[in-house]
Amino acid sequence: PSSHARAPRRTRAASSPSRPEAVHEIPARVPVVERPEERSSPPASVRAGTMEHPGGVTGLTPGVTAWTAESIASLPPGERRTMAALVDEAGARSARAQALPTAITSTDRLTRDQIVYLCCDETTNPLRGPTRVLGILKTGDKNLFIHRPSSPKPIEMEPRCVLDFYVAETAQRRGVGFLLFAFFLRNENKHPARLAYDRPSAKFLAFLRKHHGLVTYQNQTNNFVVFDAYFAVKPRPASAAREAKKLAEGRGVGLAAAARAKAAA
Repeated sequence: PSSHARAPRRTRAASSPSRPEAVHEIPARVPVVERPEERSSPPASVRAGTMEHPGGVTGLTPGVTAWTAESIASLPPGERRTMAALVDEAGARSARAQALPTAITSTDRLTRDQIVYLCCDETTNPLRGPTRVLGILKTGDKNLFIHRPSSPKPIEMEPRCVLDFYVAETAQRRGVGFLLFAFFLRNENKHPARLAYDRPSAKFLAFLRKHHGLVTYQNQTNNFVVFDAYFAVKPRPASAAREAKKLAEGRGVGLAAAARAKAAA
């Protein structure tokens, strides 16, 4: 036997689990807004007066990305705090723009049926930062009683809803809103007429009229807008399948939605 001591065997370090990514990101060109000086020590919150954070978030890339409560919760703690700071600031700015008393979008209020879409500019770097958000859109399900055209009684329905939609003032009229809305429609396979809109602003109504020809609707006591075209456009197959799945899981979908799901089954 050799008199030399055998070198200790090197053990291979376990590979770290892969980090979660946002779903459905697109490599779209988006406008670049102000570029303030970079900070070497990122603060815990967004830069005052902006929707910008020096930190990066895995999967939060230039263009539009979609996030759920689950995908945000699966981020590492530091990135989760960065995401929360960005989403909460965007929700607060949206509320101020609409003169609402409280924000309707924040990470701690996301439910499992809701999706938040974020549009970031081209300088956003998911690995090292910074992250600059230009706009936000939130969707979700709501059980509503809606008056149809020429009908005295409201009907119960559970449409997919646009619950929040905001583009930073410095990024408006640059196609950010169009990019967000088009991405959402494609991602969820929705027709703009087959949606309910929560307290849409005058700008949002003008946007829907210009790009999708949606004009007429009945005033509702719940502040939602459901265009008359909703009842003239057939639901897409994915919508009926989603409602059937919710029925199978024992989740309420409303009488009208239940009827559609059973008819499609």
